[in-house]
Amino acid sequence: MAYIGTEPTYGVFQRQVLAGNGTTTQYNLDYDVVQATSLLVSLDGVIQEPEYSYDVAITNGQPVINFSEAPDNGGRIFITYLGRQLLTATPANTESHIDEFNGNGSTVAFTLTKTPVSNTADNFIVFVDNVYQRLGSSYAFTVSGETLTFTSAPPSGTNNIQVIQLNGSNTLNSVADGTITVAKVQQGVFDQAEDDATALAIALG
Repeated sequence: MAYIGTEPTYGVFQRQVLAGNGTTTQYNLDYDVVQATSLLVSLDGVIQEPEYSYDVAITNGQPVINFSEAPDNGGRIFITYLGRQLLTATPANTESHIDEFNGNGSTVAFTLTKTPVSNTADNFIVFVDNVYQRLGSSYAFTVSGETLTFTSAPPSGTNNIQVIQLNGSNTLNSVADGTITVAKVQQGVFDQAEDDATALAIALG
């Protein structure tokens, strides 16, 4: 029987096998998916209904599947990716961004106001009391999702913590519709296009 539906762009359907433990309802997916109906999910051979038995989401940049009930302990979870997302995630910030926080001597985790393009340390410049923080410094930090966490709490102060996100994204500029003039087009190409259109109109009567 022929496949009914959109032809897979990748030529094959990716698969993933997981094991239930009787308590966990959320599992990491190998690939990004746009919606639950992009997956065919089987629990011990029983096909599950999308958006009822399970749904999909992105948690801290990680695609996950959430089951309405925890799969049985030792249960076989078989996932077939019917459609993988072709679009590349767009960076949330298109230019450098600065956050400032107030230290209080006890808080170590701070929520950034822009989602980082990358969570690696080289994407950030961090100052505490105007002192640059580097890997291995007193207030070394890690970033997960939108949360920046210091290894030790910065001291109390007003806006004494400054976090600069470096990564931006290149903007691909395009020509606005209706702005190309004949002077900007190679004359021979323009004339040929007109000739082709005229010949087609004559042929169609």
